[in-house]
Formats: sequence, C-alpha cells, structure tokens
Amino acid sequence: MTAHSPWPDPLPRHPTDGPAPLSVEGDPAAEVAIRLLTAVTGVSTTPRLRLGVDACDVAILRRQLTLPTADHFLATRFTDAEREYCQGRADRLAARWAAKEAVAKAVGSGFRGLAPGQIEIARGPDGAPYVQAVGAKPWPAGADRWQWAISLAHENDLAVAVAVALSARPGVQEMPKGGTR
Repeated sequence: MTAHSPWPDPLPRHPTDGPAPLSVEGDPAAEVAIRLLTAVTGVSTTPRLRLGVDACDVAILRRQLTLPTADHFLATRFTDAEREYCQGRADRLAARWAAKEAVAKAVGSGFRGLAPGQIEIARGPDGAPYVQAVGAKPWPAGADRWQWAISLAHENDLAVAVAVALSARPGVQEMPKGGTR
C-alpha cells in the first residue's frame, strides 16, 4: 500500500500484459479441481479473468442510422440476427455496439484482428444476452473459445455493457469451446 492511497497495491500483472491472474489460493476445493483438471488434461487450466466495459451515446448512433452509409454500417458491424432483433431501434443497437466494444476490450486487441461482425450478442430462450463467435476466423488469443458473460443496459441516451471472460493463461492451450454463455 502506498502512503498516499487508502487502497491496497494492485495485484501483480502477468509479464505478457493484461489483467492479473485469477487466484484460487486459500480455496482448497478450487485448488484440488485445478490440479485434477491439469492432471487429466495435461493442460494448465488456471484461468485469467478478463474485463471490458464500454458506453455508447444512443443519440449519436441514432444520427448514424439516418446517414446514407447506415445500411453499410449495420451490415458490417451487426449480424443478421442482431439486426432482426433490434429492428432499427437505436437503443438496442447502441447496447449491442457497446457490448461488442466491451468484448474487444476484454480480448485486449480492440478491433485489431477482430471485426465487430465476428462478435454476436445473441439472446437465450430466457432473453438473457450472451456472446457468440460468428464465422470461421479465430479471434485473437483464442478468445472465441473463452467463457463469456455479458451485461447490457440502456437508459435515455446512454447504453452500457460489461463483458467478463475467463481465459486460459497465455502460452498454454486455450479452454475448450463451449459454455460461452
């Protein structure tokens, strides 16, 4: 802890950058589960928690939808299923745009090597949103195989989203695909 801060020092960063590793120290059940998974699979399963947050101004997106380039914007950034669900509603599109940005931030690459159209913010039978990879091109760092959780909200002219992912440690095999919801 520094003398001028009431907050503890941050967790040590991984040498390759990114968020601090998720610790299971002190949780005997988690430690046993990780040792067992590592022994059975031969792959280190110590996950890393990744977080991305973004906000989108609904009024700006609403204006974007009135421009001559709106069809191109929608077609290159949103999937058919997203466009069908949103039905041109700026608040829903803005929430999904914020979610795609949050996912890209959690990946750590932004939209370098990851196109917005590769990320679909889908809806489960209960209406809850989830992250789904679209297309055959892999995401940077194998993030299309990470376990994702997403939360979206919109109120008046503000849409926000938070994306949380569990990834495998850099330099080891990624977690198997599945459970991306």
